Amino acid sequence: MICSGARARRVETPGMTMLNGTERVTLVPPGTWEVDPARSTVGFAVRHLKVTKVHGRFREVTGVVRCDSEGVASIDGSVEVASIDTGDRRRDARLCAEDFFDVKQHPAIAVTAVSPPVGPCDTSTVRGTMTVRGASRPLKLQVDAPASPVDGNGDLRIRANGMVSRRDFGLEWDSAFAAGGLVINDRVGLRLDIVVVRPTASARHEFTLAPRQEHERGRRRR
Repeated sequence: MICSGARARRVETPGMTMLNGTERVTLVPPGTWEVDPARSTVGFAVRHLKVTKVHGRFREVTGVVRCDSEGVASIDGSVEVASIDTGDRRRDARLCAEDFFDVKQHPAIAVTAVSPPVGPCDTSTVRGTMTVRGASRPLKLQVDAPASPVDGNGDLRIRANGMVSRRDFGLEWDSAFAAGGLVINDRVGLRLDIVVVRPTASARHEFTLAPRQEHERGRRRR
């Protein structure tokens, strides 16, 4: 157990902290980290027609991770619903319509969560809240901790997986088979592959990658 008044000491290994003489794994080293949208993916998968899975992602993602001196990481992130991409433009437009995500009234999906430090052999579980269409529900993600290095610049990759019920968020767009069962499953798998950088590095990547993002937006509008 970690006492709230424990003093933390950084060690050389990234993502490791000593608390009360015990080695703990933190999601990221202490400080502020920003999501690099050009290198981050927020994806999902849902079973369709009981046979196949539809995979998709949100192309526009933003977020901040703040880790305090005791290794507790607070996470604030969101995706632009209109950036959904399932590989089928007609389906994407249907998902953005009023009877599903209702992107005009609810343009973003937001997540707030906390990742406490864990033992070296433990699985890191992030617990928080996910807000879709104005409905906020508990969220639990299994996270690979500590975040893994991406390059020599100190950027880090966070990978996480989870499962949510779309009906919990009022996404009731259902059709049923005559023999029973839904065309689209209620359970939606989440897969996050997020690259975070120090704020000074964020500006560097924005300058070099912004043209690519503008190209993607223009292609979606056509």
